[in-house]
Amino acid sequence: MNPLVVFDEVTYRYRDGASGLCQVSLTIEPGEFVVVAGASGSGKSTFCRLLNGLIPHLHGGALTGRVLIEGRDTRQTPPYVLSRCVGLALQNPEAQSLATTVARDLALGPACQGLDRPTIAARVREVAALLEIEPLLDRPLITLSGGEVQRVAIAGVLALRPGVLALDEPFAFLDAAGAIRLRETLRMLHQRGVAIIVAEHRLADVADLATRLIVFQDGRVVADGAPRTVLACDVSKWGLEAPPWVRLARAAGIDATPLTLNEALELALPNGSVVPASPGDIPATLPVIAWEDVSFAHGDRTVLSRACLAAGAGEIIGILGANGAGKTTLLKLGNGLLRPQHGTVRMQGQAIGRRPLWEIARSVGLVVQHPGHMLFAPTVQDELEAGPRALQRHDRAWISHVIDRCRLESLLHRSPHRLSAGEQRRVAIGAALASHPSVLLLDEPTAGQDAVSRQMLRALLTDVARDGVAVITATHDTEWAYALCTRWAVLGNGRIVASGAPTTICIQPEVMVRANLRLPAEAAIRQHNERQAALR
Repeated sequence: MNPLVVFDEVTYRYRDGASGLCQVSLTIEPGEFVVVAGASGSGKSTFCRLLNGLIPHLHGGALTGRVLIEGRDTRQTPPYVLSRCVGLALQNPEAQSLATTVARDLALGPACQGLDRPTIAARVREVAALLEIEPLLDRPLITLSGGEVQRVAIAGVLALRPGVLALDEPFAFLDAAGAIRLRETLRMLHQRGVAIIVAEHRLADVADLATRLIVFQDGRVVADGAPRTVLACDVSKWGLEAPPWVRLARAAGIDATPLTLNEALELALPNGSVVPASPGDIPATLPVIAWEDVSFAHGDRTVLSRACLAAGAGEIIGILGANGAGKTTLLKLGNGLLRPQHGTVRMQGQAIGRRPLWEIARSVGLVVQHPGHMLFAPTVQDELEAGPRALQRHDRAWISHVIDRCRLESLLHRSPHRLSAGEQRRVAIGAALASHPSVLLLDEPTAGQDAVSRQMLRALLTDVARDGVAVITATHDTEWAYALCTRWAVLGNGRIVASGAPTTICIQPEVMVRANLRLPAEAAIRQHNERQAALR
């Protein structure tokens, strides 16, 4: 049987001179489930775009070597032909959302393939059921949350019924329930014979499903083998973070490499060393920002209903909840992009009211879920200086500090729009911090971030909180938020249904289930050990 995918001495460089891949040679056979991992900018997205001809047909640049898909040379085969072989869900799902409603978006691909109306309708029903998005079919795409858009984008690719399914960071914006649904979908498709290729930082979500793990570094393949074999290595040297249960096993001196939490629990791991930040260290002062009885609706759909939340100087608050729970809306109300239809948002005791955005921006910095939407300058250096200059807060020494802490030195002269999603997020966070805000609002800040960037971000936010900045982050990344946040606020049905220390929230199963939250491995092992001790 011939290989599905062949990379033969492939080297690619983008138009702006940035390196993508360097002398990559590999094959992927029918029926494989391949996870492609690596730090931000390592070449994962470039690899995915080469699979369906986006490179070189759309991106241009310099390509040497050969890429063959089912024997077809991608140089001579247009993307619309390759799309019948390879379905690609992009890193930014909004980039492939083109129609007005979800149903029409799912129908677009099959329609472009020339299928008849009954077949198209059947495909839409099939993939909507598969991803459990039937309730979204009549919704306008602009009303969806990031996680909902992610599921729609994946469903749109599946509607094409490709022989190879390639997904670039598919778990980035999904809540725990969405991640479980996607895992089961990928498992089922793999059992049906579909070849799966997943580029992903979140190895905990997918490593146990894969037959093969390929690691990229600086555009080259540095590891290629069974997931358990590769994860037995020190993957941190490649900018990766092993699944938490692998790290905990290694810290306990256990040689085994568990691929799931259940495998880890069978190893009788001791309690880990992560101690969530303590809210007791925050002095009781006037809240820096507060949402008081705030309600907001999109059309006839209520997103927030009398939500209340307050953050003091130096607090780091995690906003958690299911996709569509209202996390993004809450943040946008905090910086004036949206205005409450009921209730009040206060900044240092004063109602934001109808104050202009530029005035609010002097105190509140926001990094949106898709950072490419807020980047506009020709270079990263210009991006970092634009806000401080506009707000008359330019401080060269502080900007240099932000550049260092966000690891942006090597990117300063590049266009923000030519960066990977992870690099764009670091630039956006740096740009928000460059203006010295009193409040920093972050929407899914670890999405697309490699291990080094996640650790850097945790250290950076801890530092700015120590300086008195109130940090509020909406996230599905409970592992990261468990170690970082002084408090979690959990959204359900548009209200804050629980608020407290992460350790307190994690022992409330009804809250965790209701909000589709994944129990952090540290908390799960601690609870397991406590139950075992109680039985003895």
